[in-house]
Amino acid sequence: MEPFKNELSFERVSRVAGLLAAVSKDFSRREFLRNLDEELEAKELKGRVRLVAERIEAALPLSPPEIFEVMKKALLEDEKIDGLILWPFTEVVARLGAEHFEESMSALREITPRSTAEFAIRPFLSKDQARTLKRLHEWCKDPDEHVRRLVSEGSRPLLPWGKRLPALMEKPCLGLALLEKLHLDPSPYVRLSVSNHLNDFSKQHPELVLETLRKWRASASDDRELEKLSRHASRTLLKQGHPGALELHGYGKPDAMKVEIFSLNQSSVRIGGKLGYFLKIRNVSKRRQKLLFDYAIHHRKANGSLSPKVFKGRVREIEAGEMTEISGSHPLKLVTTRRYYPGTHRFEPRINGKSYPALDFDLKI
Repeated sequence: MEPFKNELSFERVSRVAGLLAAVSKDFSRREFLRNLDEELEAKELKGRVRLVAERIEAALPLSPPEIFEVMKKALLEDEKIDGLILWPFTEVVARLGAEHFEESMSALREITPRSTAEFAIRPFLSKDQARTLKRLHEWCKDPDEHVRRLVSEGSRPLLPWGKRLPALMEKPCLGLALLEKLHLDPSPYVRLSVSNHLNDFSKQHPELVLETLRKWRASASDDRELEKLSRHASRTLLKQGHPGALELHGYGKPDAMKVEIFSLNQSSVRIGGKLGYFLKIRNVSKRRQKLLFDYAIHHRKANGSLSPKVFKGRVREIEAGEMTEISGSHPLKLVTTRRYYPGTHRFEPRINGKSYPALDFDLKI
């Protein structure tokens, strides 16, 4: 898979320069492209975004509102251009728009259907919360699903890669007022964002999230998409074994299950390989139970300590007194988001939120 940063390659960025030059005589393509290939090569994705945004500003000696209008016209020049290549456009708005609220909101509204403005809206929520929230409430009714999704995603307090919004985490009612208008949205794209927003809240306000989900489900009990949203919004709480979350989704009490056999298929594995696991689990209660199997891999860190990461496993229904078998494999392939260190690692089963004794395995380079 091609690295994300290559979405802002010199060739693709040059295409954007061509669009800007086509709609504005004030745009200096030469200034924009000067040594840009060398400077892009040395940077990762976010660094490339900032660099291209700076080049746009330098090559367009205009006021911020005028720059925004040029970028909007560039979108009309090529209706097929979209995705990460347009991220620098929203970055320009975030950098220059603080004193130009209406023009900034107009630009973000036009750009986000082509390239999400979820990062660019956040400085406005920090600087002018009331005014920006009012605009987000208006956008809840926008006919474009990308704009409605921006409402939820852009106001997430813990958006990955985004600036944190502690004020919205401290007062979750502000964000929930938006989600109330979006949780039954006809677009799965919007609903997914709502569930991720709630999952952010669950890390500090678990009871509020569960109360909200209970209320929504009670008012729309036949909505299967709402059930899907609810499960995704509860994923952190389920991994933690939160009793309220387990009950909400119909899982049995942890003590109703007994792990009778647990084994790994090997005691050591090389990076790039797979670690197999096998469990036999019995329902020791007197009624049918819903079982949630997750597992944690305790990864070895550079200092030798172990840090757990929970992975989703399986969901099963088990009759009273019956047993089920669960087997699978965990890939230990190289990924850009994790660095592996050789040595002892640990595999820990978790059944309905309860941790069971782990088994060690040795990871080899």
